[in-house]
Amino acid sequence: MQAVSVQTTQNIQLDYPLASLGDRILGYLIDLAIMLSYGFLMFMILSSVGLISTASFIAFSVIPGMTYRMFAEILFNGQSVGKKALNIKVIKLDGSTPSIGSYILRWLLEPIEILAFVGLSVLVIILNPNGQRLGDILAGTTVVKIKHITTTNVRNKIIMKEVDENYVATYPEAEYLTDKEIKLIKSVLAAFREDTNSEPLNLIVEKLKNKYHIQTEEAPVKFLYTLLRDHTYYVSQ
Repeated sequence: MQAVSVQTTQNIQLDYPLASLGDRILGYLIDLAIMLSYGFLMFMILSSVGLISTASFIAFSVIPGMTYRMFAEILFNGQSVGKKALNIKVIKLDGSTPSIGSYILRWLLEPIEILAFVGLSVLVIILNPNGQRLGDILAGTTVVKIKHITTTNVRNKIIMKEVDENYVATYPEAEYLTDKEIKLIKSVLAAFREDTNSEPLNLIVEKLKNKYHIQTEEAPVKFLYTLLRDHTYYVSQ
């Protein structure tokens, strides 16, 4: 799978699998179906109560439908319903969450790209090494594939005991921990339990904090266990 390498503000390079063109198109079609369904529903409601007019249809149907994707991505951390269904999301090229301005800029360019230059937009995504469309290039964003692990895989690759369904993660960055990092955390914790050697423990804590821009005053052992619980939560979704 093609990946994008992003450079963090601390000059740490992270690799994210890019969302495929097929996933992006299918996600958009799901969102489009939602927007059209909403528009039709509002038309029926407005007609039934005798309020149908060009102004009311635009205010209650067209505008909410057109802005749905932008507000969904702002409110749900880079995901609309379509993106959620395809396990893809919008991120900045430094791996961080886009600003509201970035989401708005992507949204402003989207209708222009679709209506006027859809072929060009597809070509740009294919040729761009970071999988960016025109709106992404201007906003400094791209769309990546979120790691998805099936229930079977979770059982075969158990990290910790399953977390409660109402569990609230502390560190969103835990979603992006690699398999190698998970194994390293577990081995360091196991070694600490055996000989209480805190040097490897402190070293990996410092590296993880720097790599993922985590600021916390949690004790090293508690911090690592929290990361494991959070990671278990994210990969189980």
